[in-house]
Amino acid sequence: MIRPLFAAAFITLALPAGAADLFAVAGDWVGEGSLSTGADKPMERGRCKVGVEQAEGAGDVAVKGKCVVAAGASDISLRLVRGENGKVRAGFWTAATDQTVQLAGSETAELIELFSTEPLMVDEKPYETWVKIMAPDAGSFAIQQMLRPEGAETWRMVVDMTYNQAEG
Repeated sequence: MIRPLFAAAFITLALPAGAADLFAVAGDWVGEGSLSTGADKPMERGRCKVGVEQAEGAGDVAVKGKCVVAAGASDISLRLVRGENGKVRAGFWTAATDQTVQLAGSETAELIELFSTEPLMVDEKPYETWVKIMAPDAGSFAIQQMLRPEGAETWRMVVDMTYNQAEG
């Protein structure tokens, strides 16, 4: 079964646009968009469902869920921690790679940018990861993830999803 390879990084934050505090959200969220099932595979239509919970301690968010493409599904889990002075760090795991990747970056009122602190290994090759979480309007947010072989100049989009709060 082929699983969405990179979906976990983008489910990281279920954020309402324009929120004063990006780490204050909880509940169920549904994402629709495009995912890649491999570092050099084409993007395909995908869907993700995640639950977001505020973890104990200020500025911690726990996300768990599943992303699905036509060829299969992957469970995901993420822990995001807000630091001081706009700093953010995260760790995410996905069943597709069965590895935890550490990310670090910064946040503003409209954007969170995270970069991998260690390589994501895909087919025994190291890749750098760049994640952008943007709030396009009051009822949704967008997540994009890019990869590049370690040391390369060009980034490749592997996730482009828009999330809305689940009904009911």
